[in-house]
Amino acid sequence: MKVVQLKKIAIASLAVLMAATTLTGCGGTGAGVNTKIDGITGPDVEVVNGRVVLSMVFNNVNIEGGATIPIPKYPNSSVQVGPDFQSAGTLLTLTVSVPDFLGDRGTKFDPQTLPGGRPLPSVASGSLPAIAVQIPQLFNSVFYVGPEVIGFFVPYSKLDLAGSMVTFRFYNKAGESVGMLSLGGQDANKQNAGILALMRADLLGIIKQTSAMKASALELSRQYQ
Repeated sequence: MKVVQLKKIAIASLAVLMAATTLTGCGGTGAGVNTKIDGITGPDVEVVNGRVVLSMVFNNVNIEGGATIPIPKYPNSSVQVGPDFQSAGTLLTLTVSVPDFLGDRGTKFDPQTLPGGRPLPSVASGSLPAIAVQIPQLFNSVFYVGPEVIGFFVPYSKLDLAGSMVTFRFYNKAGESVGMLSLGGQDANKQNAGILALMRADLLGIIKQTSAMKASALELSRQYQ
């Protein structure tokens, strides 16, 4: 009887998941495909001119104005939210400068879980160093950063996953795997549904760029000694 009940729960959860998400190709040269989220365009990630740019459009969220909010302790990085130029939705963009990612800055932040206390999926400890970025139009957003990880949690109450948390591989525009994308339904308090993107610095190419930049700086310092 218990086995039958578990099967019913699994089938119901799968039905909820299929209703909320579908798979679509990302159009790149890689083999990876990202999950398409109902009401969301993206998220998309790419590295442009030494900056990691993560963006997504909330198609059913309309705002009249926007703002660019600096990320504390990351002087060249920011979160931007505002009307999307190409649609009636709202564009959210996280920009992380590679030089800001150098050193151990991320390790100095307090470890954080998902908003509401649930552990981070695909993370052994269930937490990562993080800072909260308060965005008036999108409350309770969290920016995660560590020596090897960049992540962003965006609350999205329209995710109807019956309390479930589902995780997929996350691909860049070239179809290459760069991390994990998780969709979380409401917690036990009927709150904190949202989208979590966790990206590995080595897969994004940040660690390679960082090493090269360090070597260049060291060589330059030797020249002037």
